[in-house]
Amino acid sequence: MNTEENTNPDKRKDSGMISGLIMIAIGVIFLVAQYSGFYFYNWWALFILIPVFAAWNRAFNIFREVGEITEEAIQVVTGSLFPLFVALIFLFNMDWGRVWPVFIILAGLSALARGWGQQSD
Repeated sequence: MNTEENTNPDKRKDSGMISGLIMIAIGVIFLVAQYSGFYFYNWWALFILIPVFAAWNRAFNIFREVGEITEEAIQVVTGSLFPLFVALIFLFNMDWGRVWPVFIILAGLSALARGWGQQSD
């Protein structure tokens, strides 16, 4: 086990900042819903977005450490698109029978992005 990773204050700071930003964003969404009449049909789906934002944070940290977009960062971002879309389907009460082709499109985009990432090496 790498103890340096567990005691690195920068990593804890990043984790705390992301957690805080996620909580603020969810609170703002609920507040807007209260005052605007805009309604999320399945508000609990907002919690599906937590790992999505964590993945984006990981990809950003990889980019920041390496200084370029790496294959790992591309995989993290493209992998997060699937749960992002599932959350959007639930939040906006979309019909799964009508939007399922988007999953095929996301898989294609993921394949293209990974191919692009391998070519840049």
